[in-house]
Amino acid sequence: MVMRAIIFVTLTPLPFVSSLALAELDCIGLQEIWGRYDVVEVSRYRGGLTSQSEAKEHVGKSTLVSVEGFSFWGKVNYESPIYDMTCQPIPLEEGEVTVRWERKSDFYGIGMDRDVVNELEVTPVQEEGPSYHFEVAQDELWFFFDGWFYRMERVGRD
Repeated sequence: MVMRAIIFVTLTPLPFVSSLALAELDCIGLQEIWGRYDVVEVSRYRGGLTSQSEAKEHVGKSTLVSVEGFSFWGKVNYESPIYDMTCQPIPLEEGEVTVRWERKSDFYGIGMDRDVVNELEVTPVQEEGPSYHFEVAQDELWFFFDGWFYRMERVGRD
């Protein structure tokens, strides 16, 4: 299994951002996220093609994040995937608009009480499927797909 931890620092008006400054933020390590997570809430955050009934069908579905493998809602199973953790400070400058593909939950008004956005990317080793991206907030995984926000709570540690 390959594990990588990556910390991105965006350009800020500060002349220098030290690793100590990032350590003071709430950056999460891979060992802190292992476990099983169940979907406990589904809510719309923007437009999409998935109907409300289709989105709500995922309530109760489980996601497993472990050293040995990754399982997502009973549909995807990766053995020994590549996990990447990133930690990005939330821009504090008012009026700053990010490009669409860089928008995180804070852009849509979700999780505004954080200093950083912790992201987990899961990629299969042999590229037998797509990569999955989650935001990690305390003991929760957040998944955004087709206009729906799926909040998953940790129900067990691996």
